[in-house]
Order: sequence, then C-alpha cells, then structure tokens
Amino acid sequence: MDLISHLLPSQTELSLQHWNLDTTTQQVTVYLASTQTVAQCPLCHRPSHRIHSHYDRTLKDLPVVQFSLTIVLTVCKVFCLNDTCPRRIFTERLPGIVAPWARRTIRYAEHLKAIALALGGAAGARLSDQIGYGHSRNSMLRAIASLPLPQLTTPKVLGVDDFALRKGHNYGTILVDLEQHQPIALLPDRTAETLETWLKEHPGVEILSRDRSKTYKRGMSQGAPDAIQVADRFHLLHNLEETLETAFKGHHSVLKQVEKAQRQADGLEVLHPSDLPEDPQAPKALNRAHRLETYEQTHALRQQGYAIKDIAHHLGIGKRTVYKYLAASTFPERQPTIRQQGSGLEAYKPYIQDQWNRGQQQTKALFHQIQQQGYPGSYSTLARYTHQLRQLPASGKPDPESLNALPGRGPAPPISASPQPPLRARRAAWLILQQTETRTAEDNILLEQLAQQPELSGVISLAQGFIDLVRQRLPSQLDDWLQAAKTSSIKAFQSFAKGLEEDYNAVKAGMTLEVSNGPVEGQNNRLKMLKRQMFGRANLELLEKRFILTS
Repeated sequence: MDLISHLLPSQTELSLQHWNLDTTTQQVTVYLASTQTVAQCPLCHRPSHRIHSHYDRTLKDLPVVQFSLTIVLTVCKVFCLNDTCPRRIFTERLPGIVAPWARRTIRYAEHLKAIALALGGAAGARLSDQIGYGHSRNSMLRAIASLPLPQLTTPKVLGVDDFALRKGHNYGTILVDLEQHQPIALLPDRTAETLETWLKEHPGVEILSRDRSKTYKRGMSQGAPDAIQVADRFHLLHNLEETLETAFKGHHSVLKQVEKAQRQADGLEVLHPSDLPEDPQAPKALNRAHRLETYEQTHALRQQGYAIKDIAHHLGIGKRTVYKYLAASTFPERQPTIRQQGSGLEAYKPYIQDQWNRGQQQTKALFHQIQQQGYPGSYSTLARYTHQLRQLPASGKPDPESLNALPGRGPAPPISASPQPPLRARRAAWLILQQTETRTAEDNILLEQLAQQPELSGVISLAQGFIDLVRQRLPSQLDDWLQAAKTSSIKAFQSFAKGLEEDYNAVKAGMTLEVSNGPVEGQNNRLKMLKRQMFGRANLELLEKRFILTS
C-alpha cells in the first residue's frame, strides 16, 4: 500500500482506499477518495462544507510499467451557501489533479500533449501504443488543438519569409522574432495586405528583415512605415547568382571552349555527345533552329517598337520567354543536364566497359547482369550511358575472337571520369560566388581562364565588385557600383542594378546592419519537416500550434 500511495497524483488531497491488479488485461485499478473538507464554489468562490452527496469519477492515469492505471475517485457534491449565487449545487474541484469533466488526470494529459507536439498524429499514436497509452492519431491532434498559443509580445526585430502549404498553389508567411530566434505567427497567405494588417495590429516593430520580395516590401512600407527594412545578404548574393547565370547563358560557346582547353591541359580530354557534330535533321537540331528563329524575331519586333505582350501574342510564346530573349545579347543555348551523381552506376562502369569490349552491347542484357550484382538504379540510367558509348567513336581494334563470339562494334573508348563537373552557366556563376578559401587550385585556374575571355571579363569584374560590397560591408561604395552596372553593356546587370535601386534603402541597410534572415530560413526548414509529418492534416491552425509550441 505504501508503494501505491507514492504513485498517486497527490498524497495530501487523496487517500487510498484499496486497489486491484488484473494480470490478464494488465490493468491496475486504484480506488481513491478526496480528503478535502471544504470546497469552493466555481461561480461565487465562496467556501462551503455542506455535502449534498458523493459520486465516482473514473480517470485514466499514467501507466505503471506495462500495466495501465485507472483511478476511481470518490468526490463530493456540495451545496453553495451563497443565497444570491445561481449555482445551488456544485461538484468538488481538484485543480492540481484533474480538470472539471475530464476523464484523464492532468499529468496524463500533459504527457499526451507532449507526445503529440513532438511527433504529431500518426507517429504519436504508434508511440502511445508502445508505452500503454493506446490513443488514436485523432486523439493526438485534438490534444494539440486544445492547447492555447502563448501570449504574443511584439518583437523589435522581425524576420519575414514565405512558406508553401502546397507548393505551387498555396503559400503562407512565417514571422520570426530575430532577437529570440523564435517563431511568433503564421499568416494564411503571402499578400501585402495580410502583412500590413498584422503590422498595424502589433505596432512597435523597429527593424524588418526580408528577402527581395516586392510584395513584402509594400506590406512593410504600409504597415510599419517607420521601421527599417533590411534586404537579406544571402538573398542579395542569390539574386547575383541568377544574374550571372543569365549573363553566362548568352556565352555558351565561350564556356565550352574554356572547358575544352582545361580538359586538354589536364590530359583529361573527354568526348561528350554534345561535342559531336549534330545531324541538322535531328529533332534537337530542328528544335534549336526554331528557337533561334523565334529569338531573332523577338529582337526584330522589339526594334520596330512592339510591346512585350504583342510580341508574345504574335510569336505564340510567353511574356517571360520574351523578357529572357530580350535580356540576352546572344542566343541563350539550353544547358544540357549531365546526370553524374546519385545514379549508383559508377561502381559498375568498369564491368560494363569490359562487357562492351567483349562485344556484349545489348542494354537489356547488361542491365540484368549488373542487377544480379546489386545495381540499385534504373534501366533508363544505364540506357543513357550505353547510348553515350554508342555515340563516341571507337578507340581501338576489336578482338577477333570476341567479335566471332558476340556481335558488336569493337571496344568502347576509355571514358575518363573528369574530376570537375561540366562547365555550365550555373557552375561558372558558383565559381565566382565561392569563398576564396574554399576554391580548389583547379577552380582558381578555371576562374582565371574565364576572366581572360573578353566576353566574360566585364561580367566577372562587376560580380566580384558586388560580392566585395556585401561580404566586406562597404555601403559607401554601393552608389559607384550601381553607376558602373547601369552604364555597362551587360543587360543582365543593368536589370539587376535597376532592381537594387528600387530597393536602395533596404539593400544599403543589409550591408550596414548585422540583421540576417538566416534564423527565419532555419525555422522555415523546421516548418517544412513538421508539414510533411502532418501532410494530410496540416491545416494552418494545427500547424501553427505545433510549430510555435515546440520551439
């Protein structure tokens, strides 16, 4: 009895009458009685000792080892001694043990809410079965929904970013206190009006951090006109990367020449299918010819004074395509995608080449062979590789015996694995944005070769100048850089500089203040994890409670 009494929710307000142990159902039932002599009316709060009757409450409590614990608690109904009180009879309250009308003890309910907050519905239900709680996922979600949000204190430094409730369809806004690194609210959309309303309802924000969104800029300007807006430095460099990619896409042939020169210098001459002469009647060649013709027509119509929407309607293309073509000084070649990582094929390439040289050049047969050896990838990945082998010219004479044994085209040429990925516009942009200390010797050589190209030297010089402004915090030099970018002949940087001028104060504040949107991005990643845990049930109210209360 002493051991059981120590397991009770309270030893001062409850007395142990007796208990039963059922080993078949693994159930412990404890019979308790309240020891209170005076009860307080819940309406008028007047104490009373006049008992009307007794009744039993059945409560679920924390399990004991592998046994479920049920409490049968005897409490009183009491007369209210206040003649003016509308409540004539009330039930005895035990606020530290159980809530009115509840069927669970307070400590049990708190455990249930903690599990639901940490794991969500389905995962919380699975854990509850293991530890003897036995609740469904709906019960877990109801436990979260019953929790109140903490009282909101308006922060002085507020970070704003958007998040996807359903990517490509529904978006919301996340608000984070950047001093405490705590999320404070989720807004149902990412419109300027919603943000403006929230800021007006919570005056006192002094600094607002955001990305380069014009929508958030408008909402902040109207909702908190006296607050300082800060453009996040990461997003400034991200916008620069996009500008570099746009500029480099117009110089695809230059990038290809630089890459080829580097491979030759390193003794890693590798033939790619894109290096081979293309049949002018091939579908890809015809597609490129059609896009080139559209590109030339776009510039011709623009020179004649046609509006963007009229050009798009006349040529049957989108306005974004028109903008892209007009921003490119030369025809923007499509960047081929080279799938090199994550396919799992690299470990099997020596075996494939050996079989290829022996004359076994049927993709399906090769696929079955490497599957038996543990190849986890798909047939299409192997088919792309064997197609590449067929496109490349043979580099040796076939073995006559192998040719007699199996039909084939001879030994496959040795395909060296280049230590660097192909030089495309994105990689060239990343080379420039990379920190100096993280670049390899090969990266430095490649960057130097790019800077020596007359077509690219101006692009690289402007990009490196802006990187120094952001990373070294040099707001005093921003005006000179903007003037240089606007007067350059590079359309991508002219457009980039125009956008920076429209957001001039926020950009300059980003180079001056220490405020960063990094904590907001971190909270956004955590929000994505919670959203995916609750995919089918993550409505905004439920998601907000779990997101804020678990921070």
